[in-house]
Amino acid sequence: MRKLLSEFSDDPIYNMKAVEQQTGISAATLRAWERRYALVEPKRTASGYRLYSDRDVALLRWVRTQMDEGLTVSRVVAMLENLRDNSDPIWVESGDGQLPVKYDTPLPPQSLVQPLFQALVDLDDDRADEIIDQAFAMYTMPTVYVELIAPTLVEIGEAWRRGDIFVTTEHFAASYVRGRLLTLLQAYPRLPEMPMLFVGCAPNEHHEIGALIFAVMLRQQGFNVVYLGQDVPLDDVTQAASQEHPAMICLSANSPTTALHLRDAQSRLQMLEPPSPLLGYGGRAFDDDADLRRLIAGYYLGSDPRDALNVINNLLRVPRHT
Repeated sequence: MRKLLSEFSDDPIYNMKAVEQQTGISAATLRAWERRYALVEPKRTASGYRLYSDRDVALLRWVRTQMDEGLTVSRVVAMLENLRDNSDPIWVESGDGQLPVKYDTPLPPQSLVQPLFQALVDLDDDRADEIIDQAFAMYTMPTVYVELIAPTLVEIGEAWRRGDIFVTTEHFAASYVRGRLLTLLQAYPRLPEMPMLFVGCAPNEHHEIGALIFAVMLRQQGFNVVYLGQDVPLDDVTQAASQEHPAMICLSANSPTTALHLRDAQSRLQMLEPPSPLLGYGGRAFDDDADLRRLIAGYYLGSDPRDALNVINNLLRVPRHT
């Protein structure tokens, strides 16, 4: 299936390893093409890692296809410049089929959970930095959040509940991860032209890592995210919504007690001047109890933040009919 290059998202979400896997072009070749031809211009994280968009990947696939047909890269670049100079549309394959990967598949991200767990238990933030940086070099950023960081913190929490580690160790781990995530959140600009979302925790909810991971992923997708943090009073968030007019408010709850604080959240928001913001909710309490989900009006975002991104994209980027 063919699409216009301009139809692909320009949101920076893929690291170099993911681009290698999707295009079959080595990292060394990508860097050389960027220096010599400015073929793509990836964004950078605060730590200097390159991030590529779906549009970048689609363009690189197109380049790879032209070269497979016998053209040199310099000739392909000249073709591309000619198309752009003449404002001609650039048609590329949608990328439903992957090009073959010409190197070994890396170990799954779960293989780093135990090393990261041990580094945090040892209060070794330098080693934890090394492991997370290694993960970012091998996997997409959402994969690192969902399949490495979140499971590691679950293991930390279980170890504390069993009495295997001190509460100070659990606090260190949570503070370390929170700091890494806040740095990532601040590395991405808020885009005022994009839909605004409030993200935070339900009243009396103090476990914020899940909400913070989701806020980072939304910001990376280009949403204008306002992160509210722990224990968000409904009166305050409603008043802020009346002034800022967010498109959606997403709140997280890990326990049934804090989840039940959201029972009248949607009705409060509907009293605001239209269009009132949508309510999204998630967290372990809702993941574990379908009956609890039926008590809360709004949109359950699911147990995986990657799926939640799709829910929000469908709600906010596709016109809603009333």
